[in-house]
Amino acid sequence: MKIGLIGNNISSSNAPDIHIRLAKIFQIPLEYLLFDLKDKEENYFVVLLEELRVAGFKGVNITFPFKEKVIKHVDNISKNSRNVGSANTLIFRKKITAQNTDYTGFLKTYNFHFGKNTPGTILVLGAGGVSRAVTFALASLGVEKIFLIDKDEIKANSLSKDLSNLNINCVVTKPDQIEKNLSSFDGIINCTPVGHYDFPGCPLGNLMPNKKQWIFDAVYTPAKTNFIKKGEQVGAKIISGIDLFIFQAIDAFLYFTENKENNHDLTNHIHKLRKHYFDKLYI
Repeated sequence: MKIGLIGNNISSSNAPDIHIRLAKIFQIPLEYLLFDLKDKEENYFVVLLEELRVAGFKGVNITFPFKEKVIKHVDNISKNSRNVGSANTLIFRKKITAQNTDYTGFLKTYNFHFGKNTPGTILVLGAGGVSRAVTFALASLGVEKIFLIDKDEIKANSLSKDLSNLNINCVVTKPDQIEKNLSSFDGIINCTPVGHYDFPGCPLGNLMPNKKQWIFDAVYTPAKTNFIKKGEQVGAKIISGIDLFIFQAIDAFLYFTENKENNHDLTNHIHKLRKHYFDKLYI
């Protein structure tokens, strides 16, 4: 089976590693290739998709900066990709179908930690592509209310409107309101790049969560971000972006294999994958 990753500056991506590990679990021969388009003309992306489909690739993972652009250049768009407005997985058959496994991956991440418990009232930091996937997943999980904050108020208001159209109670808020009401949230989610190796810092600034809250950081390189460290300091429930990385990859792999392995018991393998990536990245 041939699959790959399309994006910019992807040489250090963990995507090849996890898909190779999944291929070994399912005993499927795999060739995983990287297609770094950093120095390519914009229309090359569209040409490449068709070339890979014709060449027999089963699909590709999509990362920055193509997640939103890609849905304009596929034949079929899944409901979750359409709602979220982006795709991170393309399945190649006679036609090209877009899926968003950040959405399904967050659903599984949440259920892995909380089972059927509903999320409550959540503060979401950031209104970009990952935030859209996470907030629509929260909607499916029965979130009570979402408070949304982003430096780009237009982007935040757009996401809030889209969620409100699904009858989700979503409010765009401001930093001074967060400072006053931080303790009132059941969970705090970081969907900004702040905390990544390239964007050091903490998305909460000098504010601290409390031990009654749960926190999730979509950033997982490094896995122990300043945001995660703050949660650990106060004894909050910690959910690492490593879990989203694992669950979204599993969903993508199942799409590539046409879900033939969907009844495969992955429980033990998930624990092994978590241990591997926590040992590797949680430093």
